[in-house]
Amino acid sequence: MQTLIPGLETLIRPRLLVVAARHGLADYHRATLLPRLLGLPIGRKLPAPADALKLLLARERILEQARRHHDASWRAADHVAVIMAILHEASEINQIDTADLPELAVLRRSPH
Repeated sequence: MQTLIPGLETLIRPRLLVVAARHGLADYHRATLLPRLLGLPIGRKLPAPADALKLLLARERILEQARRHHDASWRAADHVAVIMAILHEASEINQIDTADLPELAVLRRSPH
């Protein structure tokens, strides 16, 4: 698999977060969730999947730092939503195949 976005293949997160995000993909609605996750104003055009993926990866890094530092502002639901959006946007640009998602959950585990 060739990566268009640096860091996507090396993203290592707890299994529970990835599994929850994978299960949420069936109910993912890009037009509803993406603006909230990216803080876009109402009515603004959504970014292309590649641009959205870059923004989501930056947001996920912030959430991961908060999680690792046991920051009281970290919310698992927000982190799952961002990972779910990352998985969706990556599949939209053929970054990953949805058939690979179970393997991502197993291989991408964090010791924390």
